[in-house]
Amino acid sequence: MVHYFDNCATTRVDDEVQKILSRYAAEIYFNPSARSTYSLNVANDINTARRDIARRLGVNDTEIFFTSGGTESDNIAIMGSLRAKRGNVVISLIEHSATYNAVAELSNRGYEVRIAKTLADGHIDANDFISKVDEQTVLACFMHVSNETGAINDVRAINAMIKAKNADTVTFSDGVQALGKIPVNIRYLGVDLYSFASHKIHGSKGVGGLYVKNNLKISPLLRGGGQEKGLRSGTEFVGGIVGFAKAIELACDNVAANAHNFTEYKQIIRNALASVSDWKEICTENVSPAIMSLAFADIKGEVLVHMLEKYDIIIGTGSACSSKNKQSRFAKAIGLEAKYSEGVIRISFSKYNTKEEAELLAEKLRLCITDLRKTMLG
Repeated sequence: MVHYFDNCATTRVDDEVQKILSRYAAEIYFNPSARSTYSLNVANDINTARRDIARRLGVNDTEIFFTSGGTESDNIAIMGSLRAKRGNVVISLIEHSATYNAVAELSNRGYEVRIAKTLADGHIDANDFISKVDEQTVLACFMHVSNETGAINDVRAINAMIKAKNADTVTFSDGVQALGKIPVNIRYLGVDLYSFASHKIHGSKGVGGLYVKNNLKISPLLRGGGQEKGLRSGTEFVGGIVGFAKAIELACDNVAANAHNFTEYKQIIRNALASVSDWKEICTENVSPAIMSLAFADIKGEVLVHMLEKYDIIIGTGSACSSKNKQSRFAKAIGLEAKYSEGVIRISFSKYNTKEEAELLAEKLRLCITDLRKTMLG
């Protein structure tokens, strides 16, 4: 049996979602853009899913668009929202690579990119971020929950300060690690654009969502048959979309209960590591209950990952979507001391984790670190 604690990277598909996927793959597999009654029925299923998701997120169904995942949603939001030919874009250094690299491409196209500071626990330095916004700022990107440390940024406050300084600045928040893990009401947050993904909350891979505020003009990256009101052409993954709606329903209905369990699991791990020297938990305040980021001095996180695999325990070292030099960007962003820079691991929980599994992880993690430290000394 595998004990899986890398749920920021991806999650097991929920049984109810799997049934939906199987049904649409084998029984009602019709193209929603065709004209038969069968096709019209599955097109209606997409619209029903869209309405359900919009209601859960506190927005209108006309503001929800389906994509292939969080990366595509991020890229559409960033590359498609720019109307001015020049200006500056403000971003934090700790953004997910899908956002960070898309904005880096904007610098190649003549936009000035301004990178805001990040605090030591992974929160965006809101004051520094706002100081970089001016009358020439065309886009501001600030993630909701850090995929590295779990730090929850005050999206509503940051958005309000940006709009007060420049009402024309388009605001975008990556909500991939927020949806289903903490309460999310996009209308309350106030941003113009917000991305989310299915496979992070027990839905299928290959499905994502993008909120686009009504009346915000946005250009497509893909052109074709005009699906998603022309924003995202391509035959829709109907089963994935309907399953996405179910995954969001299940996740949002159980946010509080899951958070209670995850908080308990974190404490179990802290207790087990109390006898271990020279380590720290990177973010402990205003943090997602689903993410625990730890750093160990003079130990390589990748080594810990492989040692734990011997016990059929899977953890992560950070974003699964990042390049090989990701860790240095993350360490630089939070000002991590050199002795900790390679020793970062990320533990991320899901509803399928149990207290017993958390206890097993805690004990084996303590054992692995102790053995590594003995090897280093001897």
